[in-house]
Amino acid sequence: MKGFKKLLCLTLCLLMALACFGCAAPAETEETPAPEGQETPDTATPSPEEEAALSFTPGTYEGKGTGRNGDITVAVTVSETAITSIEVTSHAETEGVVMIPFESIPQAIVEHQSLAVDTVAGATLSSRGLIAAVEEAVEAAGGDAGLLYDRTIAPEGPGEPEEYTADVIVVGCGGAGMAASIAAAELGASVIVLEKGEIVGGNTVLSGGQVNAADPELNSITPTEAGQIETLKGFLEEDESTYGDFAPALIELKKEITDYLAGDTTYMFDSVNLHIIQCYQGGSRQDLDGNWYHGDYELIKTLCENSLDTIKWTENWGIEWTDTLATVYGGLWKRGHQNTGTKGSAFFTEGLPYAESLGVEIMLSTAGKELIVEDGAVVGIRAEKSNGTEVTCYANKGVIMATGGYGGSVELVREYNNFWPVLPDDLTTDCAATITGDGIFMCRDIGANLVGMEFVQLMALSHPVHLDSTGLQSAPENTLYVNKEGLRFVNEYAARDVIAAAAFAQTDGMFYGIDDANSAAVRYSQEQLDGWVERGDVWRSDTLEGLAEQLGMDPEVLVNTVEIYNSYVDAGYDPDFEKDVMAMKIETGPFYATPHKPNVHHTMGGVQINTSAQVIDTEGNVIPGLWAAGEVTGGIHAGNRLGGNAVADALTFGRIAGTNVAEQ
Repeated sequence: MKGFKKLLCLTLCLLMALACFGCAAPAETEETPAPEGQETPDTATPSPEEEAALSFTPGTYEGKGTGRNGDITVAVTVSETAITSIEVTSHAETEGVVMIPFESIPQAIVEHQSLAVDTVAGATLSSRGLIAAVEEAVEAAGGDAGLLYDRTIAPEGPGEPEEYTADVIVVGCGGAGMAASIAAAELGASVIVLEKGEIVGGNTVLSGGQVNAADPELNSITPTEAGQIETLKGFLEEDESTYGDFAPALIELKKEITDYLAGDTTYMFDSVNLHIIQCYQGGSRQDLDGNWYHGDYELIKTLCENSLDTIKWTENWGIEWTDTLATVYGGLWKRGHQNTGTKGSAFFTEGLPYAESLGVEIMLSTAGKELIVEDGAVVGIRAEKSNGTEVTCYANKGVIMATGGYGGSVELVREYNNFWPVLPDDLTTDCAATITGDGIFMCRDIGANLVGMEFVQLMALSHPVHLDSTGLQSAPENTLYVNKEGLRFVNEYAARDVIAAAAFAQTDGMFYGIDDANSAAVRYSQEQLDGWVERGDVWRSDTLEGLAEQLGMDPEVLVNTVEIYNSYVDAGYDPDFEKDVMAMKIETGPFYATPHKPNVHHTMGGVQINTSAQVIDTEGNVIPGLWAAGEVTGGIHAGNRLGGNAVADALTFGRIAGTNVAEQ
């Protein structure tokens, strides 16, 4: 593609500008320590005097606490001497994240008659909000919340060693682990899943949940957008002799595009071959030593050919999909499928009950430690519960590693990075805290080959306070990005590393996504928009001038930037940054600004696998009894993952792994 090499050049230029990047103060994360006076003590149990001191006015009382995304409301029923039930009646939290703590925390409070219960890692702010809501209800019932905080709970110590056997042992319960366990169980295999965290989901539950797949049916009802035709024509000028293993896909793509241009071009073109070539182009990168890396053709082909069928397969779980395609940020094409549920959470709010209905057993707070190898084959895994209890699981058919990458550890990111010339001192991560490379290293320790470990993807659209996707993340064809001076600085449709590098070169490494009422309404409800604005996460004004004043910008600069951008949308051509897909102008109030700052989002490297999801050793041989899927693997995304490909990868290869193990 014409713009492809220019984007790479821009990336390198912007990366070199990082040497003078200034660092801001670290933002608060989910794991921020509890406020003073609200720590959960480690030991002690209530004395008889404390037991006798509990007193309430019987009835049901409402309480509210502030969670991660808004208010959490509970109904607490009490007798004269005890809390008898707690029900969460309303909340705005992420469903897949809180479905377990919103069950376990009320149970613990009622069981121990104590508010000194542990929060759930990965849902800390939601946990605190729930406990605060119960506290308010207790006070309304005439109880003394202080006494309930004083009633500390003794920690559970290690139990006797435990041993289990199943056909399939899955390590990790994110998107890949959920898909693998369901696929195996659907074929009649007994399945045990070990999950290190206190909740399921991994990085998938935190994601937007969009899945890339070329879809002829939806393409036929999706109008072509400005710039797409010219982009397709650019592929006709590419030289297949420079594409290596990907040359056959490019040759076929040229034929498909030629046929399309000769027919009805009012509806959007897409194909498996276009997806393959864009994966290749989007992932081809050089490391700091000048070595080029490209994705594995067979793995990419497997992903692109099977992702649509995987989407349809998840309907077995109870997941429903919209008939509208979206362009995922950094996805390069409009092929993102969206579920009707709560983004990445839907794969667990629907998938977990379905998996359990198939007999899948999930063991939370149980971390894999060491693969068990006998006669050269993996036959199980040694694990450990959070209380120190030793667990040994044997697999009749095989072990599937699905523990994710290493993006939850900024230290490991710095250690393996060989792509970004400079990573800021205040670098943070939006990955799940449990994603610390455990599965990669367990596989490496028995001889697995690792590929692409030097490549780390940064999420430029991360919220600088919440370190996640809070706020508007409109499709790149519907929005524009401006720096703190109100000026555009990058092609919003570019690859993720290009946008992150460009952001680093801006003041404070920050920028804003600018939307109007129309672009905001494409993805977000008015309730969501109002909530973000009320909590100070997003700025809103009826005029661009008013928005600029809120952001500390010169109003004339922002207005001029938007006017110029709108003229490019009208013309279908952007001479400043060569943005080739533009659908909506920024013209109708109210206007919104969402702050963004890059942080760690995905690691492209991991264990090498083949198209059957079998793990490959350093000699190029299959390791018997061991499969892997999802972010724990490397070789698919090379130096840069396309937006919308992560969940597609996790679900598709998770399904492949589960199916192949069960059929052993």
